[in-house]
Amino acid sequence: MIAVNLWNRWKVLDLMSAKPAPTSVEIHSLIQHRWSPLSFRPEPLTKLQIIQICEAARWAPSSYNDQPWSFLLAPRDDQAAFEKLLGCLMEANQSWAKNCGLLVLAVARTTLKKTGKPNKFGLHDTGMATFSMMLQAEALGLRAHAMGGFNAVHARAMYAIPENCELASVIAFGHPGDASNLPDDLRTRDASSRERQPLSQMAFIGKFGEPFPLP
Repeated sequence: MIAVNLWNRWKVLDLMSAKPAPTSVEIHSLIQHRWSPLSFRPEPLTKLQIIQICEAARWAPSSYNDQPWSFLLAPRDDQAAFEKLLGCLMEANQSWAKNCGLLVLAVARTTLKKTGKPNKFGLHDTGMATFSMMLQAEALGLRAHAMGGFNAVHARAMYAIPENCELASVIAFGHPGDASNLPDDLRTRDASSRERQPLSQMAFIGKFGEPFPLP
């Protein structure tokens, strides 16, 4: 029953703000329809939604099951927490992220828990956990937009983040909004077509740069 309800929510989202990727072959609809909008409705997420998003990250894979990720949460309905993390964003990102329902600072530990030795997969694994969060948000009828445009030095000091951790990204989660409410430059950006490099430039066989034969 829960799975059916999540699917129904996602289908409503699909109708409201669809921008499917023009894929070369069929892929799962949840992945095809995921994209990073700039328009959010200024509405808080429920506590359950926030926990579901975090739970999705908890079950992401990681090297040695080290789980190097941590997340600093800033729900919209906690004004002090929200403003604190929003203030770490670059001004251009603040202009639209201020409307989201939840901001999350993703942090990657760069050392292994058991040995203290460097973990070269810390950022990689945190990225997988972050994407799990984004897909879970999509399934809940929400949208997510990850950003690199934030002041990491300021954020590290504000949150007392240890030196063996690297700040990976800030992710905005929220209900899809009306793009017509965006300023002209952001509205144009939000409406732009989705593009990716062809598979021939990323899928190789035999040696680096040798394209995998495609149909």
